[in-house]
Amino acid sequence: MQNTNTASDNKENLAAQISQLEEKINQFQKLQNGIVSVVADIAEYRSKGTGRHIEHTAAYLKILIKAMLERGKYTIELSGMDVDTLCSSARLYDVGKIVIPETVLNKPGKLSNEEFEIMKTHAVQGERIIDKIIAITGNDVEFLNNAKLFAGYHHERWDGKGYPRGLDRLNIPLQGRIMAVIDVYDALVSERPYKQAFTSEEAVKIIMDSTGEMFDPLIAEVFYDAREQFKKN
Repeated sequence: MQNTNTASDNKENLAAQISQLEEKINQFQKLQNGIVSVVADIAEYRSKGTGRHIEHTAAYLKILIKAMLERGKYTIELSGMDVDTLCSSARLYDVGKIVIPETVLNKPGKLSNEEFEIMKTHAVQGERIIDKIIAITGNDVEFLNNAKLFAGYHHERWDGKGYPRGLDRLNIPLQGRIMAVIDVYDALVSERPYKQAFTSEEAVKIIMDSTGEMFDPLIAEVFYDAREQFKKN
């Protein structure tokens, strides 16, 4: 009888420990998401006229990743990733713009060659900021690693003519290839101080016309298939 009670007590203690662990994980995730939201909002606040760019890209990312999984595109790479964690980490992809001078970041007209070179540094700066977070917290976790890849590679091009490293094709991390499509789409359909907004149809055509040059053909194909879902956000 005593052994039965002991076994029951052990099960109850184990259940309590699991519950406490789950609660701590939930608290950590809330803290993580809160910090990300604040930092992302600061970066977006400095970029006047970008609207709800980060919020839009996070929503588009979830649509595109789910569509890729449904169509069997890059499933091996995506199968090891948590979609919610991936979408949350993507909110930091433009964090490097925090250090770009406001005269460049919010210039109403076309950037000069020199100014564009300064703007291009935001990709590397974003990586450095996230590296500092990793170094300070000691947390080299999936969330931060994904954020770093989104930040550092979303301006690389399929044809190797992007920046900051000039990588091409599958040498570009998947996070960067996915964000490249989403970032351009939202920039096209959004009004900016220096341009009017394109329609969704116009933006889709521009992206598809650039497939194989700027964008991964497989990802662009999925984007095209899911284009109606993008119009709803």
